[in-house]
Amino acid sequence: MNICGYLDESHIFLDIEPGEKKGVLKTFISRMKEASLIGDEKKILGKLLERETLCSTGLEKGIAVPHTLTDQVEEPLLALALVKKGMQYGSVDQMPTYVLLLILGNTKNPGIQLKILAHICRLVKETDVVERIRKAKTPSDICRILKEEEGKIG
Repeated sequence: MNICGYLDESHIFLDIEPGEKKGVLKTFISRMKEASLIGDEKKILGKLLERETLCSTGLEKGIAVPHTLTDQVEEPLLALALVKKGMQYGSVDQMPTYVLLLILGNTKNPGIQLKILAHICRLVKETDVVERIRKAKTPSDICRILKEEEGKIG
């Protein structure tokens, strides 16, 4: 799988300020709206927050993968936000979160979103991708890092 096949460089935001989860997600979604990646930002934010009430999407090693299904996208849409100073996200390891890798999947084809989630979990578990992304200076650096790290897991 190729994450950057779904994550264009224009979907990468390097300067999200830390804060509480809802505020950071709201800022992230607003930036996606400004970039014309999504339509109804309130609806998507509501769905993401609803998903967070089930169980935090904060993984470990400094990454969270907020995700939801929506009819606003035909194909999966990924976006990445870097919170350089870190934030509390309710992660499994209770450590600060620095990378938010958001996934919007289509309601009619939820299977591909599950495959992407599984791939990201494996990538985080088996590589140093998060640590490397935290040091990235540009969106192109992030895509290069993702490709390199994905190459390590096949």
